[in-house]
Amino acid sequence: MYPIQLYGDRGVRIPFGNAIDRQVNNAVHRFGALLEKYPIQGVSEWIPAYTAITIYYNPSEITYRELEKKLIHLQKIMEETAPPAARKITIPVCYDKEVALDMEDVAARSKLSIQEVIRLHTEPLYYVYMMGFMPGFPYLGGLSEKLAVPRLDNPRKMVEQGAVGIADKQTGIYPLESPGGWRIIGKTPVHLYDAKGEKKILIQSGDLLQFEAIDLQTYYKIEEAVENGSYQPQINQEKEEQS
Repeated sequence: MYPIQLYGDRGVRIPFGNAIDRQVNNAVHRFGALLEKYPIQGVSEWIPAYTAITIYYNPSEITYRELEKKLIHLQKIMEETAPPAARKITIPVCYDKEVALDMEDVAARSKLSIQEVIRLHTEPLYYVYMMGFMPGFPYLGGLSEKLAVPRLDNPRKMVEQGAVGIADKQTGIYPLESPGGWRIIGKTPVHLYDAKGEKKILIQSGDLLQFEAIDLQTYYKIEEAVENGSYQPQINQEKEEQS
């Protein structure tokens, strides 16, 4: 059983480990899925992070002891059920110099050719540890160490929606226009966040992400299809190997 820790007067925290590890993080998301499937009266929200989940509740609706019993019960359910299949989402990315503002710089810093940068960036099956920073922004694990480059010394005042960047040992996608200091190596026409859509956020914690290189002409075709609502990214269910 994982410990249930008091977190202020309206919250509890359950740590599933101490290291940023896929198996630990997977347990966090599995428990969050159980909270979704078996709602607890009085629980207002829960926030998953890299190694723990924080649960907020209303003491006038449920006492701490009652909540503790229910959370222990959910842990028992989690132990008795197999992990669900993970979603694999394929995200098309254009690495053309027209949209890859920092590609040449990243290649030079990494002592690689541009084609090698693209190959190393599209090879991994990335794991989405958590969402944050802004709606729809995924924190991904799995970037090749060869591509680890520092953030910009002077962040841009505005980075376009869909920009794909690298910052230190992480890669990510800007779901909205935003100031940012990540080095931009590409751009996707796919919308990670759609305020007007039925499903506002495309990517979820625990998903697997694969980047697919496309040329500029294909980028514009997909962009048009996204705008008229006729494009859907490829999403598959598959068992992932825990590491």
